[in-house]
Amino acid sequence: MRKSLFAVAVTTAILSGCGGSDSGNNDDNGKDLDGKVTVQVIDGYLSNAQLCVDRNRNAHCNTGELLTAKTNGNGQITISASDSQYPLIARVIAGESSDSDHPGFVWQDAELYAPAGQTILTPFSTLAYLNDLSLADYAASLNLDASLLNQDYVALKSSNPDAKKVHLYARTMNAMLGATLSENDLEGQKIWIQNLKNKVQELENNHADFDAVTLTLDKKSGQFSRSDRVKGIQPFLEGQSAIFLDFLNVSEAIPHRLVFRDGKVTESSLNFIRPDAPYEVSGTSMKIAADLDNEIEFLYVTPDIALAYLYVYESRKYLIFWYNETDFFDQTTDLTLDDFVGQTWYFLQDAAGPGAKPNEPHVPELNELTFISETRVMINPMNSAAYEADWSFTANPEGNQTLTVHFGNENAMILGTEESKGGVTLLFVEGLSQSVLMTQNKVLANALYDKWQ
Repeated sequence: MRKSLFAVAVTTAILSGCGGSDSGNNDDNGKDLDGKVTVQVIDGYLSNAQLCVDRNRNAHCNTGELLTAKTNGNGQITISASDSQYPLIARVIAGESSDSDHPGFVWQDAELYAPAGQTILTPFSTLAYLNDLSLADYAASLNLDASLLNQDYVALKSSNPDAKKVHLYARTMNAMLGATLSENDLEGQKIWIQNLKNKVQELENNHADFDAVTLTLDKKSGQFSRSDRVKGIQPFLEGQSAIFLDFLNVSEAIPHRLVFRDGKVTESSLNFIRPDAPYEVSGTSMKIAADLDNEIEFLYVTPDIALAYLYVYESRKYLIFWYNETDFFDQTTDLTLDDFVGQTWYFLQDAAGPGAKPNEPHVPELNELTFISETRVMINPMNSAAYEADWSFTANPEGNQTLTVHFGNENAMILGTEESKGGVTLLFVEGLSQSVLMTQNKVLANALYDKWQ
């Protein structure tokens, strides 16, 4: 079921990543002229990441081992020469750390490891340690040049074609890492790595540009899908034949079609954005020249989808789901009962409902849903007591699914899946002109909720 959209006036919401301090003046061994050592944390450059000096060598970040400073925009941090003699652990913090490989924040916690004396922390150094291999042996297992794995391979891409393959491996492998070193799925990783090797070999046989490709792991199947790499907001917008926008809290809403080309909106079904309106991107913020000045702030961007906020009047804010034309016309999802039973999801909606007037305040609502069984769910609303309720799951012949959830004492809410990409699922509330979001990413759900306040 689809909806129709009334025109809205738009203002601004701003969010940006942050980096750390400058790394100083270094010699060829990474040692600063004052005797300190520069450490670098990379899959792409990981900024605003924490660093622990593992002085008791137990592969945990214990009290007193966490340094105050964080990595800068090149993933660098300066430490004392004495601390460089210990193993190092980098903590990538979801919603705080940023990755130069894509716009905005990182939305998955991870820990990277390097043994004593090694100053570059990467997925390679981490997985080598977890598999009890030297970095050289781990490089050999991937048919990669070992010397590249212990250098800034991102910077080397301009002069060494093999560095592009190393970088593709690194940014793909980073998604396999556990939130802590002890939480890695070693057996699963071995299967994923072998499948990744096969996929990279396939790309190489087809003479693909490794720097233009993103490989995404489906942990259920262990296989990788290929998409064009998103290096920023503008490449995301202009890399699609068209973009569709689904407004999560506007009455009679229908996904609207926009086409972005060469810095302009060349097609628009929104009457407050005229065709041929120029747009500019700065960081994660996009400003469109229109009859009314407006600005859109992106919080989450993947090769498939994006989430962004628009302010409307002074009291209302819209959360918008962006996706491509292919997915709009396809609209099939492959969620199964196993994706829910025994799992925890986060359900985000505007409780003001689609009937709220434009000048009325939005009412963001976040619920944690733990699906205890095929028929019972524990609902834990933000700032309210948890309770059990009935729920059911139906797989529909047309290729989507229906969740029926009894929230509180109200009638059951019937939710039909529309899109499920990038770790986020868009659902339509049957009987209402309203869409909602669900995700298993707790940090992302909380960030979306906090930003919506």
